[in-house]
Amino acid sequence: MELKEQKHRMDLSYYIGTWDNPYEKARLIDSFTFYETDGELRMTIKNSAASFYQEDWGIGSVKAHAYAPDLHNVVAFQAHFFKEDIEMFLAINENKGLLVIAAYITFKNNDEKSDCFVREFFHKQ
Repeated sequence: MELKEQKHRMDLSYYIGTWDNPYEKARLIDSFTFYETDGELRMTIKNSAASFYQEDWGIGSVKAHAYAPDLHNVVAFQAHFFKEDIEMFLAINENKGLLVIAAYITFKNNDEKSDCFVREFFHKQ
């Protein structure tokens, strides 16, 4: 008997769009946008004015996660950005209508900067 893989599509409609950081002295991200292209979830980032990284992040790949393997409700995301000089992994979860981003930043080939962690909060625009 042949088993067929079934991919259950999660409803991302609530999350698609731009999310803003209300904190005017944000350490990294001012806002970000989730969007779908060719069935894939993507993310772009606008740096905050105080961000220690002012380069363009480009487009990040995003994966949605449900609360359990047998559920299809979206409760969290992971996103990755890879640049020549830096990598960023984002762990994103929803809490009371906000999206919380825990950003893990790794600097490549730079002994002067410490890899770091930034946590910021976002509301939907």
